Amino acid sequence: MKADTIFDLPELLDTLGSHLSQKTLYRCIQVSKTWHATFIPHLWRTFTEDPAQRSTWSRDLASAIQIQNNYPQSLDWYKDVYRRHAKYIRHLTVNTPTILDACLVGAFEQLRSELCLEKFSTGSSGTKTAEPASAATAPTDAGGSLMTNLESLDLNLFKSTIDFYFPIRLAEIPIAHSSAFGSTSSFGPTVFGSSLVGVNANNITGDNNSSSTGNANTNSTRVTAATVAPPPPPDTEKAFVKACQRLVLNNPRLRTLSCPYSKLILQGLEGGSNAVLGSLKNLSCVTTDGMIPEGLPPSVTHLKLNSSFGSRLNLYSSASGGPGTTALVHEGLESLEVVRIESGTHFKGLLAQAPSLKTLSINGFVSNFGFGNYFATAAPIPVDISWPSSHITVLKCRQTLGTFSTAFGTMMTFGPPAAGVQLAKHCPFVEVIRINQDASVFLSFGTVPNPRLRTKGWPVNDSVSILLTGLPRLRVLNIPYGSIKAETMLESPWVCLDLEEFWCQIAEVPFLTDEEEQQVQEICQREAGAIGPDQEYIRTDEEDEVMELSEICVSTRKSIFTQLSKLTSLKFLSLSPDFKSGSDLFDNRTNARRVYKSEKDGRSYIRYDDVMPDTLYFRLNHGLDQLASLTKLEYLSFESMDHRMEITDIEWFASHLPRLREMRGLVTENHVGMEPDPKNDALVALMRRLRPEVSQRQSFGGYDTGSQTSDGPFGWFGQPAGAVDSRP
Repeated sequence: MKADTIFDLPELLDTLGSHLSQKTLYRCIQVSKTWHATFIPHLWRTFTEDPAQRSTWSRDLASAIQIQNNYPQSLDWYKDVYRRHAKYIRHLTVNTPTILDACLVGAFEQLRSELCLEKFSTGSSGTKTAEPASAATAPTDAGGSLMTNLESLDLNLFKSTIDFYFPIRLAEIPIAHSSAFGSTSSFGPTVFGSSLVGVNANNITGDNNSSSTGNANTNSTRVTAATVAPPPPPDTEKAFVKACQRLVLNNPRLRTLSCPYSKLILQGLEGGSNAVLGSLKNLSCVTTDGMIPEGLPPSVTHLKLNSSFGSRLNLYSSASGGPGTTALVHEGLESLEVVRIESGTHFKGLLAQAPSLKTLSINGFVSNFGFGNYFATAAPIPVDISWPSSHITVLKCRQTLGTFSTAFGTMMTFGPPAAGVQLAKHCPFVEVIRINQDASVFLSFGTVPNPRLRTKGWPVNDSVSILLTGLPRLRVLNIPYGSIKAETMLESPWVCLDLEEFWCQIAEVPFLTDEEEQQVQEICQREAGAIGPDQEYIRTDEEDEVMELSEICVSTRKSIFTQLSKLTSLKFLSLSPDFKSGSDLFDNRTNARRVYKSEKDGRSYIRYDDVMPDTLYFRLNHGLDQLASLTKLEYLSFESMDHRMEITDIEWFASHLPRLREMRGLVTENHVGMEPDPKNDALVALMRRLRPEVSQRQSFGGYDTGSQTSDGPFGWFGQPAGAVDSRP
């Protein structure tokens, strides 16, 4: 069979379409036009549904645009792919107007012509000429689109990019000039495939003495530069918005729209967005006041609000639902994503605007202002603003770790949101809470710090216990950097007995120092060696205190295990943030403090200092056997715990957790420069022999927050990053 017809077989396409890399597809496409036309549907499913392939495609397209002057055929190839196979594209990411130009034939040329006639057309007397009818036509009259089956559209463009594409001053562009996004001289060919010099060139330059007019009085009609001010720049954003409107109107199946200009696109649609965008479900737009904008199509159920760069919200603005104001209500909105919550008033204002809201995602941070009972300086919420009734079931927050240097050299960190009490009181239907901690993006000096473990000896700010005792429907509690005080945990029983995922630290558990443990062992040996009442060992007051503390340590851990044993639906249990190395681990300034010399072999090793002493012990004599009720458990993590496990404890794990698929906390073999631990290695080998199907992994050391998901470096239940996840 010939190479140019082998892929005409549909069954062969279905077999190979999902296994070929982008480079392989690129080379194969060049085999023949017949093969190209046959295989292109699979090409677009690969490029547009796989994030990794999509980013590679966009990068190669940008490279083709940059080198178009020397190799125009490279850009032409990409444009030809879009034009010839536009009907197959369902998910489109636009990083340059070149893509729109390829699929909206003549759109920018016509719109730019209209803008020039509208703004710059002047007669010989200096008065503005009449605007042609075409300049006032609606976007629906601008023409069709080669793409008509789009389901999602991401217009990832900003004003700077658009200005690069559209020349700022058409009359002043130097000859043969080109930008990174394909804009060329107004005197030569452009990325539109034609020259900008045409019927409007004379109007643009303010020169009415065209060679085609045949006017004999040319000198008397010329307007000199000394008497006429330079023309203002064209409205490039307006041209771009009109082109986007044209693309949107020609795709009635569009379900997702993401663009900084989304509000302008929807507001300018003839007949209103309600009539032409009945299928739109997901919308991303920019907000200046942090509130849900007006004009939202009623079909939209998921809204993402992005703050404009550099904007700061008014904590008690009228848009935030202050006294005497009426907020716009959107009944159909079920999911809302915001960058940050500025205050308690802002939080309540959003809830009032979306009474049917079920999912709230906070991608930036939650300010402590206006929630009260967190810092002494926190202002209380005004009493005349009542909480709206809320049906939120999912709360997601990418909590920002803000680090600020002060005159006293202290550090202030924002932990989990300070709205725990209000959340438990006014949002009783919450089922999912995910709060992940990112490095601050607002630092002006120095490097951005990575998330760190809590400092040993520092008091724990427990804002999680109220969620466990006040939200009976809670199924997922994912707060890796949150902490629960052991004392608070034992004061009130948890009401969320259907919890399936628990990711939080249990801290401030009483513990003995190494010296105290040695003292307890000596006391027990003396008491065991005493035979008969005449030889009874009598403790000193100091020894009584140590033994009493030892009993408290054991009883507290048993009580905590009792609380955990009631969560019989648990599938995911992580009692640590899965964080093995600090951001300064290999920093030259701190290396000296981390290096120590071993007493065993005299060699130097690195002290990771990542195991907390005030945590649980996975020991049978401390209540581990109570976890036998967790028969559904699939994932267990205890990496920052001093687990203290022995052989009998490992044997218990192997025989009592039948569904366990992954364990993290034993393996430390990837720790650079760490002292060998034969005892721990023996436990790892024993678990692998008893339960070979259980994956023993080690979390990623040294965080890259850009590649992390809210579920850690390996995803949910140990899935690789980027794996498909159907969770809320």
